[in-house]
Amino acid sequence: MTSFFGYDDRKLGMQFYNKLYIGESIKHPKRVKWKLRVGAGQFNVHLITISENGDNQLECFHNGLLKQKVFRRQRHFVVGIAADYEEAIGLIEQITADCVSETGTGNIKAFLLDKSS
Repeated sequence: MTSFFGYDDRKLGMQFYNKLYIGESIKHPKRVKWKLRVGAGQFNVHLITISENGDNQLECFHNGLLKQKVFRRQRHFVVGIAADYEEAIGLIEQITADCVSETGTGNIKAFLLDKSS
């Protein structure tokens, strides 16, 4: 069964964008991704995900929220990893600029989903 994001619902509820936006402060992105997959806590990691809420395009939150049951039950399509909130906002600005330059619109969600397939 395939979800809105185009991945199998039976798999782990986290998928990473194939052209993941990574903040400059993230030194070992593969290790960070592995820790996120296995549920290991990390102090300085913020995630940028595509929002499943129809009103929003992106969500930014600290990875510690994934420890809460309500977050673990949700699917997350991670498009960016940053070391802190300010760096995450910078990545969101970069994603927005890429979207506008390539499509001429501000529809970030459609831009990222089109590029992921």
